[in-house]
Amino acid sequence: MKEFLTNNIIQTQKLAAEIAKHVYPGLVITLNGDLGSGKTAFTQGFAKQLGVKSRVKSPTFNIMNAYQGDQLSIYHFDAYRLEETGAQDQGFEDYVGTDGVTIIEWPQYMLDLLPNDRLSISFFRGEPDDFRRICLKGHGKASEIEELL
Repeated sequence: MKEFLTNNIIQTQKLAAEIAKHVYPGLVITLNGDLGSGKTAFTQGFAKQLGVKSRVKSPTFNIMNAYQGDQLSIYHFDAYRLEETGAQDQGFEDYVGTDGVTIIEWPQYMLDLLPNDRLSISFFRGEPDDFRRICLKGHGKASEIEELL
């Protein structure tokens, strides 16, 4: 596991951009952390690095937003609202691990769809309020990304 410390949103987005340089089609990234811990800010920096021109926002009410980058699509899930129902039989498997990169916030509500090969990223808030401890753990092929950082 690798650990990074950021002091503001810009640093969190720069870390995301660095990670985005090493992604590949089919990669699944899970983002764990409390509300306001930096998951969406991370995704914004990630998407910008991949050439997404549209505004990236939390898909809380849509559950999934799709973005087209220069080379890859990004499928951004917020599974928080699936706490009661789960993700089975919702059609999400059509996106997870396919031609783009899948980013899943609140992945504990989509465990049945997560592949063994994935990059798990956890966000922890600290003091002052903008401080974040961000931990990366690669599983399977995604462990190569962890080693490159």
